[in-house]
Amino acid sequence: MKDKIFASTKFRLYSVRSFVFMIFLVFLFFIVFTSCTQYQEIKNSIVHKFTHEEEMDNAVEVVKNFFDALIGKDYDSAYEYICSEDKEYKTLEDFNNDLGSVTGIVSIEINWVEIKNNIAVVGIDLTDFYDGEEKMYKDIEVSLVKEENGSWKIKYWD
Repeated sequence: MKDKIFASTKFRLYSVRSFVFMIFLVFLFFIVFTSCTQYQEIKNSIVHKFTHEEEMDNAVEVVKNFFDALIGKDYDSAYEYICSEDKEYKTLEDFNNDLGSVTGIVSIEINWVEIKNNIAVVGIDLTDFYDGEEKMYKDIEVSLVKEENGSWKIKYWD
């Protein structure tokens, strides 16, 4: 009789250990797959952040180069920063004619950048020289589009 009780207790102990081990394996399984998912999400987040910051830097660089060309009155170079869609409707001559009446741009200051998909908007403050004095225009939005080749170009004409 003692042997039956001992065997029954041993079986129960073995069953409990097996059950706990199975729960542990299921728990471990979920942790491993959750960790892989979390690892992938963290990796994607970091890659996206750096890619997004690089895209922002590229858009800002285009705006700076465009306005530097305008400040230097190098309209041919500035025209190269115009998006291809605008170039289909307006020529370099049209661009030069539009800029003939523009006052002398002195400087710009980049305030912010927003990017959504293939469209970027860069907020600037522009200082120009008009009627013998400098004037500042705040919160001008410069729109850019991402071309098929991946470069940012300015959407100059609406």
